[in-house]
Amino acid sequence: MAQKKSKTLVASAVSLALSSMMLTASLNAGTIQNSNPELVGGKLGACGVEGAPTACVGAWDLSNVDVKLIRVVDGAEFGSFDELSGAYTPMTYGDSFRSYVTDPANPLVQTARISGKDWPVGEPTGIKAVSGDTQTKNGKPENCLINSSYLSENPAVVGDVDQFLDDDPANPVLCSSFFQSHKRFKIAMLPATVDGVADGAEGKPIDLVFNVTDSGGIKSYQVFSKINNYTGKRLKGYKIVVGSGVGAGFQSADLLGIDEQLFISLGVDEGKTNAGVPDGSNLFDADEGLATFSHGLFGAPDTHFTANGFFDSRTAGFNVEQVCSTNACVTYQPFPGGVNVPYSDTVRSTTALPSNYVQAPVNFGDWLHFGLAPKGIFWDFDNDPTTDADLVAYWNGTGWVKNADSGFAAVTEAELNGWAANPQYSVDVIEDVLNLGLNYIVKVGDGIPGGKVTIRIIPVVADDQNQAAPWMANSPAVGDLLPVSTTTPTTTTTSGGGGGGCTIGSNGRFDPTLPALMLAGLGLLGWRRFRNGK
Repeated sequence: MAQKKSKTLVASAVSLALSSMMLTASLNAGTIQNSNPELVGGKLGACGVEGAPTACVGAWDLSNVDVKLIRVVDGAEFGSFDELSGAYTPMTYGDSFRSYVTDPANPLVQTARISGKDWPVGEPTGIKAVSGDTQTKNGKPENCLINSSYLSENPAVVGDVDQFLDDDPANPVLCSSFFQSHKRFKIAMLPATVDGVADGAEGKPIDLVFNVTDSGGIKSYQVFSKINNYTGKRLKGYKIVVGSGVGAGFQSADLLGIDEQLFISLGVDEGKTNAGVPDGSNLFDADEGLATFSHGLFGAPDTHFTANGFFDSRTAGFNVEQVCSTNACVTYQPFPGGVNVPYSDTVRSTTALPSNYVQAPVNFGDWLHFGLAPKGIFWDFDNDPTTDADLVAYWNGTGWVKNADSGFAAVTEAELNGWAANPQYSVDVIEDVLNLGLNYIVKVGDGIPGGKVTIRIIPVVADDQNQAAPWMANSPAVGDLLPVSTTTPTTTTTSGGGGGGCTIGSNGRFDPTLPALMLAGLGLLGWRRFRNGK
């Protein structure tokens, strides 16, 4: 959920910060260097000090990461970020950041972009570690890798208010924070990961490296993330592998012979009662343990959603499995008498879940990239552009249609005219059909080579890049709606280049029945929604 209130902000912040203290050993077992070795203001996860803005550093190794600050007024880069101390140039309301993961063999090649919330809800670098959150429930880990953001108001709590990183005390997002509280950091997989990769083959890796210390035993970290397809190719899935090293120097945990000290879990049989007693339940619900697209687009009502998803009441995404990279790992039983689970160093997607994402009448096909994202009409129900708007219709290639519950009924001319007359309705890219939410746990023990754990993410390219995309035909432009009533003036001006540009009505609104903006323009608008965490 995005911020809902406006506030006069100053550059000085109680922010997530850490420097050389991060290198000291933790009292906990097998520890990813914590982002809060000392409580600041009595708050877990808040590890900054009053004064110049400083971000959380130390947990995420930034050796192959380039952090950039982005100015809200023009989208340009500005200022600087110190990767050792976390000090960054003061930001103002709406400024953002991009943390680019680079190819170790060529730092100029960007493999992924990490993003979170805009300042003052979020700040660089986008990923922090939290350790010792005792408020987690049902056996979920007390430790996590999570977005470097702060809590917005909790819709389930009457009278709750938004939090900002300069509030005193600040309330950072934790492992146990409430639903839709900015916990997931977004990993946009970029074109470099599929450049030169054959259809059907595994792409090039994205390596996220974390600093660890030896202190005895195994410690579990839930990873709150999404992987988003900005590769420029359709994908048929993904792989995540844990190990050590980067680029050509990476080795999986099994190849290193440390599969019992470093492994991935899907939480099978690891559940506990709220009293902490193991009960053999799974940590994630059936759809949580999968890799899924937005529940608001695909999913049935549950404790968080009161209506069916726009496109389907069924969950969309992938089945997943945990395996060993060499098929030689031993197994263990998380719960006595439960199922045998391998000491897996790999989680991978398998088959696509049956849903309208891959079936008629929608049938987007294999995992879409941004250039194929459909357009939708969004309703800004609370008249606040900083919060998520509701999708009320999408363009299927021949016209605007409503949701699955309506039978994908056509939007009437009267409805379209009504929406066009209301500035709370506009056309934009449905970016959430690109964004896959993941749920998994990384377990870390002692003896990790070099004191660094690598979480490697690999896109898998779809077999067929020429799948039909009828929703791209006669695609509406991104922008505001233009009434379609025959009484509405239709005088237009067309940009140069033989009529291939964007066509605009005399009232300055984009006509949704005319050709799309050029891809570069769409990319800019899509990035705006992306960086706002939508």
